[in-house]
Amino acid sequence: MRDKTDNSEQTDNPKQDDNLEQTDNPEQDDNLKQDDHLEENGKRDNFQAADLEESTAECSNPARGWYQIHTFFAEREPDFEELRWCLHPEDTLAFLLIDIGHFRDRDLDREALERISRILVFFGTRGYDCIVRIVYDHEGRASAGEPFSFSQVKSHLEQIGPLMAQFTDTVYVLQGMLVGSWGEMHSSRFLSEPQLCQMAEILRRYRGKQTYLAVRRPVYWRMLHGDQKGKRPVTAEDMGIFDDGILGSKSNLGTFGTQCRTCAAWNSPWRRSDELSFEAEIGCHAPNGGEVVYSPDYLRELYPAAVKELLIGMQVTYLNRAHDTRMLEVWKEWKYPGTGVWAGKSFYDYVSAHLGYRFLVRGVRVRKEKREKYFVEIEIENTGFAGGYQEAELCLEYVDNRGIPGSRILEFRIKGWKRKERRTFACTAEAGKGRLYLAARRKRDKAAIRFGNVSDVQGRVFLGEI
Repeated sequence: MRDKTDNSEQTDNPKQDDNLEQTDNPEQDDNLKQDDHLEENGKRDNFQAADLEESTAECSNPARGWYQIHTFFAEREPDFEELRWCLHPEDTLAFLLIDIGHFRDRDLDREALERISRILVFFGTRGYDCIVRIVYDHEGRASAGEPFSFSQVKSHLEQIGPLMAQFTDTVYVLQGMLVGSWGEMHSSRFLSEPQLCQMAEILRRYRGKQTYLAVRRPVYWRMLHGDQKGKRPVTAEDMGIFDDGILGSKSNLGTFGTQCRTCAAWNSPWRRSDELSFEAEIGCHAPNGGEVVYSPDYLRELYPAAVKELLIGMQVTYLNRAHDTRMLEVWKEWKYPGTGVWAGKSFYDYVSAHLGYRFLVRGVRVRKEKREKYFVEIEIENTGFAGGYQEAELCLEYVDNRGIPGSRILEFRIKGWKRKERRTFACTAEAGKGRLYLAARRKRDKAAIRFGNVSDVQGRVFLGEI
């Protein structure tokens, strides 16, 4: 998609356990080193701790990462057999661009709605989290593709809303509100604040608990969240930002304005630094993402450390892997600007690993209590660019004193787990001699969530051996 038109981070880290490893600056040193005191305690209690080495391998996790676009037309049946061969094997996200411009002068018929339903079933049954954008135009000519009346736009939204609610487990993000060139909410007659509020009200009415809405610019978000005015930080959890002009210019191709936050109105664009700080607030509650754009003029002002800070500031969870590969090729040539396990690796690989959440086991402590009971404490840090937006289960796996595989669920919430935040989890397990593993799974479908540590084929982290 194309659009023609020094943040401070808040860390609500829980108090750290004195016996758990602490890293003064994990952003500068991504190497995990087992704390000497931890290891000593482990040996005394017949526990040999693992190294907890960080991995630089590709890590496919639900609801974050790269995506590619799949374009559909409401009046045409897709070739699902051919589509199967177009899916990227490493992606967990799929971007579905569905053009309904054929129906600009009337409601969607039953066949069109059923066709959209079949498209969602196709991706949902294959385990994809879908970013969906339904549009009147996919060629950059909104004026030629949009309906003549705003009432027709609202009628289409009333038809699409129930369909999205039906597939709330499949539709991760619903981008835009049908209007604008490429559906990017610009070059349209229907972008006044009252019109935006009416369209958003329809989508909010049907939005399922698993689906987030997204708008093209932070100023649109503010227009649709008047109740958040004056709150620092904002607390709304329904909507994120999709920015399809990242790095295309200093303003991200019209995403940012020029006035400072204190000088501009709530419903006006703000300057770059203020908008990035605001996007970080939004990113604590809803996923942000989009597309990077190659600009030979602006590229001269860019370097890896600055781009890294930009992606962190925007709390980026997802990016297009195929739109403007020229910028991505630059990232592949750049080297990661830091130390640790990523030193010497490509900037592209570093970004790939850190889009969205990335959970790293920082320390483990095991203490024998009585008989075969052990108290296990695990410290984990989110080192990704953004937070977690879906619930999951953290599971300790072991062999019990009868030689039977056992497990304990450590109740916790990934949703709301902010970047750079560390959390400590503990449980008591009746474990016998053998290995301890840590696993994580998304609650709604048990999809594996892999840690940033070196893991086995099941995605489990080896913690150590009793």
